[in-house]
Amino acid sequence: MPDLIKIAPVQMGGIVRTIPMVTRMQLIPVLFERLDDALDKASVFFAGPQTALYRIDGDEMEVRIGVPLFQPVDGFEMFDAPCGNALCQRVLGPLDGLPGVYRSLSEEISARGLTRGVWAREVYRFIAKDASLNVTDVSIDVTDALH
Repeated sequence: MPDLIKIAPVQMGGIVRTIPMVTRMQLIPVLFERLDDALDKASVFFAGPQTALYRIDGDEMEVRIGVPLFQPVDGFEMFDAPCGNALCQRVLGPLDGLPGVYRSLSEEISARGLTRGVWAREVYRFIAKDASLNVTDVSIDVTDALH
């Protein structure tokens, strides 16, 4: 069952792009590859957790993919991952079921009488070559205050 959580703001660095909704499934993996290349070029051994934020505006989607950064690093755009309240579900294993997770979260927002916010986000807590070991927190922001 999804949890209602408070998300703290985080200053991040990475890639910010607006892409057509219809090509998102092809373009989003390319953005992650670009982030990995930028980390490698910056000689960053570890940065995490990687976070992806998604905001839909009509036929386009703003995508922010990055890692926590406290100062600018060459090759990274600085951006804020905003604070907020969100309905969150932890996903264990492969990420191919994400569309169903988003549907489930959207249905749960309605069932609880909450109001959907602007951002959806994925925080990759642990990603492995063996996808059965993955741990990802998927959330959709809500505008309602936590009690």
